[in-house]
Amino acid sequence: MAIKKFRFFLASNIEKEEAWLTEMSQNGYHFTKYKYGFYYFEQDAAVSYVYQTDFRQDTDEVYFQLYKDAGWQHMMSYLESFHYFRTEADKSGFKKIYSDPESVAESLQRMMNMYVAIFLSLIAIQSGLFLMWDNSGLVSIISSTIVFSVILLYVFLLFSIKRKINYYRKQI
Repeated sequence: MAIKKFRFFLASNIEKEEAWLTEMSQNGYHFTKYKYGFYYFEQDAAVSYVYQTDFRQDTDEVYFQLYKDAGWQHMMSYLESFHYFRTEADKSGFKKIYSDPESVAESLQRMMNMYVAIFLSLIAIQSGLFLMWDNSGLVSIISSTIVFSVILLYVFLLFSIKRKINYYRKQI
């Protein structure tokens, strides 16, 4: 039986997403795909998996082969940047790939660079729209509120990622 669940994780909370996917698997629901905040699962109580998500935009066959050689199965990629892998939970000696502090910091820095570019584009686009908007009426108020909320979310995301980068760099 397939199920679909909506769940919202910020990109800075990859560890929470991995823990939730692993917990779902322990309950017999195994992640198969992600799209627009919806996670899709297949039910099978006979097996349990551990999940890992990696952020990398410049992937090639060598990247995926490294995971495969370490016993990880590639499940899917989202936006060609977030890559989902799994391995059986009862497999002895499995190790997460790119999980040392230096690799995590590098991954977070790549993520930060992407989100800064998106954020700056958003600001440039929205500043032009703000100059053209008639600042009266309900539609203008609602639109301004949505834009301001998205900007606040991006600022929070960027600060969260930066805080994690600093944390992992101190461990190097």
